[in-house]
Amino acid sequence: MPRAAALTPAILLALPLLAGCVSTPQTASDALPLSATEQTRQLAEVKDNLDAADRMGAPPPAAVAGSEARPLKGLGFAQISGQPGKTVNEKRLMAIRAARMDALRDLTEQVHGIRISASTTVRDAVVKEDSLSAVVQGTLRGARTTRVSASGSDSYEVEMVLDRETVAYIVRALKGRV
Repeated sequence: MPRAAALTPAILLALPLLAGCVSTPQTASDALPLSATEQTRQLAEVKDNLDAADRMGAPPPAAVAGSEARPLKGLGFAQISGQPGKTVNEKRLMAIRAARMDALRDLTEQVHGIRISASTTVRDAVVKEDSLSAVVQGTLRGARTTRVSASGSDSYEVEMVLDRETVAYIVRALKGRV
């Protein structure tokens, strides 16, 4: 048994050396699983571009001509019956407006990220309170509405897009390099 105890410090000393040999993904795109969806791949590409911009202190590289630089898509949904208004048409217009704002929030999350705050109170090994809040904050320019469609009999769906060049412009503007 003393021999095993003597080996333990040697193994502990070798672990940092072995950890340096393990290759970890350098980018979010490299870390994606093979089964990742197209939207997940787009988000990883945006993250890589923003990380590169942070490292270099420069705007992210523009899309290469002929590349598959698809725009970011944001989806928004809203219910008609829950909207304020005296007539059904007023409620429909308000639902479209609410769905559009939801789509813009979705795009803002993709470009600027989302700040999550959470707290949990445990007393006597029992959770007494658990709260979670999310804040999205950012500026978008150039978002276009591509589709407004009824989704079922009581809701609307709005799709908006934001070109990658516009995202690069927003990042440059935030860094004061426009």
